[in-house]
Amino acid sequence: MIDLFLRYGVAIHVALMVVYSSWARGGSSPAYLWAIPWLCLGVAEIMLLMPPTRRTESPQTALKRFLKGLFLDPVTYICIALVGFLTVQWLNGPCELVREASAPSGWEYTEPPWPSMPFCVNQPEAVQVLIWFLAVSVAVIAVRHAMRPSARIFILKLFVANGALLSILGFAQIMTCPDKLFWYRPMEVYFFSTFGYPNHAGTFFVMMTALNIGLLLRSLGDADHRHDAGWLSVAFFLNAAAIYGSLCRAAIILGSLIIVAGLIYGLIYLGARVSKAKVLLAAAIVVAVATCTAIVAVVPGSPLKKEIDTIDFSHLASVYEGDRQELADAAIEIWKDNPWTGVGGWGFRRYVALYMPMDRWDYLREQGRANVHNDALQFLCEHGMIGFGLIVALALALLVHALICLPRTRRETDLRTGRPRPWFWSVSPCVWAVMAALMAMAVHSTIDLPFRSLANTLVWFIILACLPGYMPREKKETAK
Repeated sequence: MIDLFLRYGVAIHVALMVVYSSWARGGSSPAYLWAIPWLCLGVAEIMLLMPPTRRTESPQTALKRFLKGLFLDPVTYICIALVGFLTVQWLNGPCELVREASAPSGWEYTEPPWPSMPFCVNQPEAVQVLIWFLAVSVAVIAVRHAMRPSARIFILKLFVANGALLSILGFAQIMTCPDKLFWYRPMEVYFFSTFGYPNHAGTFFVMMTALNIGLLLRSLGDADHRHDAGWLSVAFFLNAAAIYGSLCRAAIILGSLIIVAGLIYGLIYLGARVSKAKVLLAAAIVVAVATCTAIVAVVPGSPLKKEIDTIDFSHLASVYEGDRQELADAAIEIWKDNPWTGVGGWGFRRYVALYMPMDRWDYLREQGRANVHNDALQFLCEHGMIGFGLIVALALALLVHALICLPRTRRETDLRTGRPRPWFWSVSPCVWAVMAALMAMAVHSTIDLPFRSLANTLVWFIILACLPGYMPREKKETAK
């Protein structure tokens, strides 16, 4: 029992942050964020008190190795700088909206307590973003320095199982009480599962489905892991169905592309490893999901059919026009006036009214347009080149590490021919699944705000940090 806890304790604690945030309104409701700092403290405590040990290694030696790796890792310093920047933004507030005749809009915000320093307009809103990236930083460091390779696969399984349970909850609510979240909180708009904003749900389940496909192909293609194939097949059905249950058009398109690509890749991947019967079984699972979805999609009056009917591939560029173009233009103007540090977490919604005519702002507010609907622009507007640069630097540092490891992945031997497999087919399907999930959310974030959900943001950064762990390297021959 102790050995299992030492092996998977960090992974369970990190996964618990995702599980909690996904069940607590997707991490988008500030009322439920209070538990996240305590979970971060728990992860930090277990890393320091029980760092992963190697064979014949004492706990003291393991701790020294852990701390050395921590101090030598540039990602550590990016995380410290990002959390420090967001902390200063949070502390340097609030700002008051006052009447100013000389201002173009007739209104302006007062100076923060510490002029010329990063600031925020509303401290309770700014602390939300601080908590998000505190959780991201702790989780990323835990994955890189306190999580064994087997635990990195284990955490994907926890994510996928959690997604399947959320999917069950979502459809149970639709069938029994579609207008009340958790059967007690009235909702005026459509929601799915625990996510009050269905587009957040769509992104979440697209990532879960991609990860599910990678784990399922890994289990079917490797006799040592075939015992997981049964529950992963059920989870895939549930996670994939939840994409369409979210009624998010972008998620439906991206999820369908991933499922089709996964089917084609899976047939080739499994065809070289297992019998034709197992290949056909895997294909049948995907076909079953597609068939059930198609049946629901053609039922007259189906909400899914109504949503699919609105998809027009010939007018995809129109999502960047109209209301969203006005919001993007306003975000750029706000950033130009505050280029280095931005206007603080959630500051866009506070400043945007000063950068457009009042009648347009009244209209956009009535339509619920409180965000840019482009995550990169919103982070740039609210955190400036320094804050946004640190977020990008964190993602790039993790991505570059993964891309460096990718070409060095160990080549597998084809047991049928005795020859090494081609490099592409030697790479674990979990690697391509994670990459598909990362790209899907990145693409979606150009037209929406998936990174405004803590659950989505945590999953995105955690699986990116896990990526090198799915790439076993070739063992170097020792000199004799």
